[in-house]
Amino acid sequence: MKLAIIGAGVAGLAAARALRQRRPDLAITIYEKSRSLGGRAATRRRDGCTFDHGAQYMKAPTPELERLLTAELPADDLLDIGRPVWTFDGAGVIAEGDPAQNADPKWIYRDGLSRLGTLLGAGLDIQRETRIGRIGRRTKDEGRIAGASDNLSSLVFGLSSSGYELFDIQQQKIADTDLILLTPPAPQTADILAASDLDADAKAALLAELARATYRRCISLALAYGRPIARPFYALVNIDRAHPISWLALEHAKAPDRCPPGHSLLIAQMASGWSFAHWDAPADELERLVADQVGALLSEDTRAPLWSDVQRWRYALPDGGADFDALNASGSGLFFAGDYTSGQGRLHLAIESGWRAATVIERALA
Repeated sequence: MKLAIIGAGVAGLAAARALRQRRPDLAITIYEKSRSLGGRAATRRRDGCTFDHGAQYMKAPTPELERLLTAELPADDLLDIGRPVWTFDGAGVIAEGDPAQNADPKWIYRDGLSRLGTLLGAGLDIQRETRIGRIGRRTKDEGRIAGASDNLSSLVFGLSSSGYELFDIQQQKIADTDLILLTPPAPQTADILAASDLDADAKAALLAELARATYRRCISLALAYGRPIARPFYALVNIDRAHPISWLALEHAKAPDRCPPGHSLLIAQMASGWSFAHWDAPADELERLVADQVGALLSEDTRAPLWSDVQRWRYALPDGGADFDALNASGSGLFFAGDYTSGQGRLHLAIESGWRAATVIERALA
């Protein structure tokens, strides 16, 4: 029995890792469109600096997640930031953050959060730089089950259960498989389904469910300076969605060796509305605009950084969620996972979604 997982973000990697442990008889292959693993758990390096330009850290609010990070995965380079996150409002007024939330560990890796994807993917069969464009049915659709109710489960159950074919964006066949777990952001998953050879009613029902997951865009900018910038907090978070900046972090205070001695590195992640309005702005204009906003918030001259680095996240944070059960309780051999099924963009929620999908797949195999 073969399982194809589309996407090597933490949801897909967590699902594959769980299924490899529980069902060693299942042949699992992951197809990832980029060279890196972990999705938004992404790290860059430049001029001696290391910075996380997507997710900033990971929380582990359950014993299972804490055990994964601290015991099941290698933890030699695992660190708790150990510094608080403070808040600010639309007027730029800064206040100390919630003591209870700041008491929780904020987990990172010394060499960057992308190590999470590397550790989760260790030993898995991952085909990188392979972008799946559509799915085909291996045998002809046999229609709906007689007497089935007209809902999402019955529609999808009407698909052929004899397996699928995977094609890349050049329409070249990549592989045959029995089961498929789709883990990209909901709009990208919807694009794959829309191009696929599936029952029209089933496709429409799945696309309608995926459309419930909406996303906020985010422009993330790293700003490097040749002087120390010190504050009593590690980061600031906007609490009323009324400021152009949604998150501002002192990356150099996050872990040892994040930038050369005597230097500072700031990460500004811009609010959704601001990001949408400036989505196509050139990098030098973004540097100027963001540096001005950062300087006003910190009461510091942050003009003319040594360098800046821009990342545009089109699907940064899900704002509304699709129903996990509606997507997965189908019996079709198609399964879905991602933090969009919870309606919040959090690494631990993506991992839990992958675990939950693994359980559904395991039950389907049984």
